[in-house]
Amino acid sequence: MTRSAGTVVLGYGMTGRSVVQHLYEQDIYPLVLDTRSQPATFESPSDIQVLWQVEEWPREVLANTNQVIVSPGLPLHHPLVRQAQAAGISIFSDIDLFMSRVDAPVIGVTGTNGKSTVVSLVGHLLQASGLRCSVGGNLGVPALGLLDTPADVYVLELSSFQLAHSAYLALASAGVLNITDDHRDWHGDLDSYRRAKERIYANAEYSVGSRDCACSVNVRVDMSATGTHRWGVTSLNDAQWLCCGDAPLIAVSDLPLAGRHNVENCLWAMALVEPWIEPRRAAQLLGGFQGLPHRFERLSGPTDIHCINDSKATNVGATMAALAGFALDSRLILIAGGDSKDADLAPLGDAMRGRVRLLITLGKDASALNEVASISGVEHQQVATMDEAVSSAFAHACAGDTVLLSPACASLDMYPSFVARGEHFRELILNVTEARQVEASP
Repeated sequence: MTRSAGTVVLGYGMTGRSVVQHLYEQDIYPLVLDTRSQPATFESPSDIQVLWQVEEWPREVLANTNQVIVSPGLPLHHPLVRQAQAAGISIFSDIDLFMSRVDAPVIGVTGTNGKSTVVSLVGHLLQASGLRCSVGGNLGVPALGLLDTPADVYVLELSSFQLAHSAYLALASAGVLNITDDHRDWHGDLDSYRRAKERIYANAEYSVGSRDCACSVNVRVDMSATGTHRWGVTSLNDAQWLCCGDAPLIAVSDLPLAGRHNVENCLWAMALVEPWIEPRRAAQLLGGFQGLPHRFERLSGPTDIHCINDSKATNVGATMAALAGFALDSRLILIAGGDSKDADLAPLGDAMRGRVRLLITLGKDASALNEVASISGVEHQQVATMDEAVSSAFAHACAGDTVLLSPACASLDMYPSFVARGEHFRELILNVTEARQVEASP
């Protein structure tokens, strides 16, 4: 067999492989172009041709291509994408292919922070209500891989990269959780990043939006048929409750996840599923949710010292949301640092002031974080490794303190992923805990 004339896939990572598999099952055999070197463990169907280390379209291929599916790793300004645009070739994403084949409602969620938690909460609520639900996209299974499993509702985590490459999506329910400074290297500037995120609303049947993207707990649901509903937090009998309109639904203390940002995440999830699940019922179903690892994950640490793994906090907004969950005068020892991706770290100063009694920095942009801490009057210490960071944290920690890993930076300067960073932190906490238990035993 030979490749189908006119179809090219740009990028052969996880998403690109899912696209090729999807097309292959329809007897379409695309040509694949990838800018990287061929991986040592590369596998592909024998009748799929892949060209590696491609920085410019082969002239003959460009002339004979009428559609290209672009992987999210390639930004709009990449030469391969620009050449396709200049040649008038139709450009699609894997999400476009998914939406053209799906035969059930699709919920789409995007945002700088909290996407994975909200998508997982939405999936939990739908499953717990008795609906068949498949969850994927930027989280876990690529969107096209979900088509193998019949579902009543599909839930997609959508990155700004995917949305920038996609047409306006006919989503049944959509939400932009928040937009903070991130991915300038891909989008070029914050306005372009924002525009990409907000594309999720363009053709949505039901839109969930926030009055203030910066850590607001007020979520607005706009529906042409029924008007506007307010979701938020209210006080009742000296306790904080999640509410829809005037109706209290569940006490904050009864939520399955800790932290103020997770109060917002629960509000978002209930608002997004309102077309399928009545608010009071959604609140009842929240209790069975298990939190995701590396996202404000409480660890079992030494006696009287709280430990939290928030390795997924790979940007400033995520760490600010984590810090906002603590009251002023909290006794926090914060471990932060890595690759900031040229983000503005200054806003962390006000977030740390009064909450963080010691900042321990590491990684590529540790010195920049140290400067922010100095300006804000926060004591800081720079170390070379996570082992040193944890050791120093416990050398300074007293009973009642919290040791929080919330880096505000990407991990790739020191680790393969935020997951590897979080797992290393978790392992180090376990080692300290076990060592102190041995010391305390008679």
